[in-house]
Amino acid sequence: MLALRQLNHAAAASSLAPKRLAVPDLARRALTTTTPPLVLSKEERARDLQEKNAAVWPMLQGPRGGDPLAVIRWAAKEFDGRVAMSTSMGLQAAVLLHMATRVMPNIPIVWVDTGFLPKETYTYAEELKQVLGLNLIVSANSQWSAARIEAVHGKLWEKDDADSHTLYGKLTKVEPLAAGLASIQPSPLALLSGLRANQTKARASMEPVGFSQGRYKILPMLKMSDADVAEYMDKYDLPRHPLQAKGYATVGDWHSSRPVKPGEDPRATRFGGKFEECGLHVDSHEPVKAPASDAPNKSVEAEAEAASPAPQKKPQLPLPEGLEALGFVTAHEETDLAVIMVKKKMVDGTWCRKCNDVTQKMAEDGVEKWIGHYAVADVQDSHSEGVHLAKRFEVATAPFFLVRSKDEENAGDNWKAVRSYLQMRKMLQDAYEAKKAKSAGAPPPEDPRILEQRRHAEEIRRQIELLTARLKEAEDKIMELASVAPPAAVSEA
Repeated sequence: MLALRQLNHAAAASSLAPKRLAVPDLARRALTTTTPPLVLSKEERARDLQEKNAAVWPMLQGPRGGDPLAVIRWAAKEFDGRVAMSTSMGLQAAVLLHMATRVMPNIPIVWVDTGFLPKETYTYAEELKQVLGLNLIVSANSQWSAARIEAVHGKLWEKDDADSHTLYGKLTKVEPLAAGLASIQPSPLALLSGLRANQTKARASMEPVGFSQGRYKILPMLKMSDADVAEYMDKYDLPRHPLQAKGYATVGDWHSSRPVKPGEDPRATRFGGKFEECGLHVDSHEPVKAPASDAPNKSVEAEAEAASPAPQKKPQLPLPEGLEALGFVTAHEETDLAVIMVKKKMVDGTWCRKCNDVTQKMAEDGVEKWIGHYAVADVQDSHSEGVHLAKRFEVATAPFFLVRSKDEENAGDNWKAVRSYLQMRKMLQDAYEAKKAKSAGAPPPEDPRILEQRRHAEEIRRQIELLTARLKEAEDKIMELASVAPPAAVSEA
């Protein structure tokens, strides 16, 4: 049986602890009211898809990949809201997650935990869940853990044959995704996916609307380029995957991903250059005839470990040149958070475009007053304060923030880097509200984990009540039928 860990969080929820779906199989079957898409013949399905694609293709014309949001709105209307989404939590995952939740804030999102993901992907997923308030369902295959797959089948990812690649994808991705979608009620009729035509040869020939595994598959980002994705992430200040700053152009499982080399096709960094697809989006896998590189691949885990900074020590005065702000910036009295903002100064003396955008948003959101210090990273001065801070915290993009709480300040603990303004804003606003409530004598807010478990217990209670009612109806029906049934004939000897 596939183990499911369901994380249903509203946008304001701050708890990141996953919960397991505890409804027994029997109860789940009794509660299921699945209505699959209309069963059509092969010819009818072809006409149906042709009509749907004719409606969607015009939405994807024009610059920046057309209007992906229009496609999502169309899907929500076309399928009466019965739409779910799958995500890999990879480098571009934030884009479709942001788009989908703009149109359908509580859309169910299935993330498959293969058991082989790099640690950076797990931390990135937690950050996205907090920043975007995702209704996340994490699905993993408990029958086939990472250890069991390797013990029984060996290291499938090191084998060159298509059968091994297909089996690996089935066990770690296809089956868990199916189970995650099966846990959603009512059953989704359509699934959003972030595939793009310029990623692989197979995806280049895909239509924006397809049909697979009993439901429609919608590709709102199909015509977006790499530049379009980067522009969207900049425009909405979406968090970046930590491995992007370490040279990764695409990220999957730790054993099958590595940084891209100069001039190399990014997809060649996946699966040793032997396969292009991960196992979820095509029915068959053909090995790539000419691997991009014969050099052995290092695992993401090994690469990340080599590139990771040494554990930082608690700052002690006097601090090195350029890091003095870490000693004199203190927590704001309204938030109990100390915050440093690092901005990038260009050659012409102006701030970077994104720095200006974030500064404007800060003014509109009223959080400027809670910033304790602004540090400048001057592109013409490698000794400028912001450059020193960027090197210290290994941040390659600007602007970014450094933050620590009053308790951490008192304990002399290290600062933490926050790359996303959305995350920084939420931290500041939550801290302000908590401090305000405490000052007013209001009881402290209840632990979100407790609230989540209460909601979970209430849901189980409702399910039990429903099952009890159905059981009683069934028993009453049996009694009714028994009372009117003619007595069984008794044969004479």
